[in-house]
Amino acid sequence: MNILCFGDSNTFGISPIDGKRLSEVERWPTLLKQMLGIGFEVIEAGQPNRTLVNDPPFDGDKSGIKYLKPYLEAQPLDVIIIQLGTNDLKARFALSAIDIGKALEKLVLAIKAFYHDKAQPKIIILSPPKVYEVGSYKSIYAGAGKKAEQLSLEFKAMAYRHTCEFLDCYPLIQPCKKEGIHLPVSEHRGLANSLKDVVRTSI
Repeated sequence: MNILCFGDSNTFGISPIDGKRLSEVERWPTLLKQMLGIGFEVIEAGQPNRTLVNDPPFDGDKSGIKYLKPYLEAQPLDVIIIQLGTNDLKARFALSAIDIGKALEKLVLAIKAFYHDKAQPKIIILSPPKVYEVGSYKSIYAGAGKKAEQLSLEFKAMAYRHTCEFLDCYPLIQPCKKEGIHLPVSEHRGLANSLKDVVRTSI
């Protein structure tokens, strides 16, 4: 069974301590693979700065909807886990939770259209976790704390409309309180443990 983990820097596994990538025994996609065991292949497709709506300036093409198709074409997929939305909360984009929710819906519809004549993979939507407006991210994510809570409601409604599984990460996991955005190792493990059950019940 092939599981695609498509997301941003928290899927990629950026450490809130030193900004480097966490090891295979620390980041949630590889932990998920270990927890699921034999017969499950987990494909890591995390990309720092990836968005649902915009291409961040100076960072090239990071928009999720543009970069997903090659993964869909590369191999048959049984489950697609989407962890996006946090980067869209940056103040410079001035997006509402509704705007970001509509962009996620567009991405989900694009996936369903790609598989219109094939077996549809199960889609699991993760809402962004809390955002703490602190440190070097304070101005970048100004106003994102409240908006992240609203986004969990938008993502839940979208998942319901399109029969996707939904895992609400807003109350479930927390970023580093000193850094504000990225997940500590303990939260990666907690997320993988919760996802393990969602994956098993969705297939």
